[in-house]
Amino acid sequence: MTQQKPFNWYGNKDAVAFVGMKADSSIDVCDTFASEGGVNPGEAVIRGTDAAKQCKAVAATGDGAKIVGIAVHVHREPQLTASAKYYEAGYTLPVMTSGDIYVAAGGDVKAGDTVALTIAGGKGVFVASSTAGAEKVANMTYLDSGVKDDLVRVRVRN
Repeated sequence: MTQQKPFNWYGNKDAVAFVGMKADSSIDVCDTFASEGGVNPGEAVIRGTDAAKQCKAVAATGDGAKIVGIAVHVHREPQLTASAKYYEAGYTLPVMTSGDIYVAAGGDVKAGDTVALTIAGGKGVFVASSTAGAEKVANMTYLDSGVKDDLVRVRVRN
């Protein structure tokens, strides 16, 4: 009889996390909104046209002060539509409004610093609060240090 190799869910080269993933199992608050215009996991969001029911991705200078949270990743079947957004318009969008979540650093960031955003290519990019022209997000702090494209944890407090 040949010996079977035990099943392995995770490989040794798998990433520790992905953008929009909850960072831990501590108490958090995720509110749901309808996606306005499409949103990707890990994007900062603001209230939409119907502020009580919709959220949309940060896309313009001045949106930093209006941020309500960060879009959370939930597993779902990919949509084969023209939209390049993970949560297409109208989809139920989970938003981390209090808790720890992974985002992609848009530049060098330092643990303990206030989160800031700049706009690049029509979308919000997470950067250091010392970045020229960046808007500070008063209710968010970096929990990790990192460089451009690193996954770093952000604590959202509302």
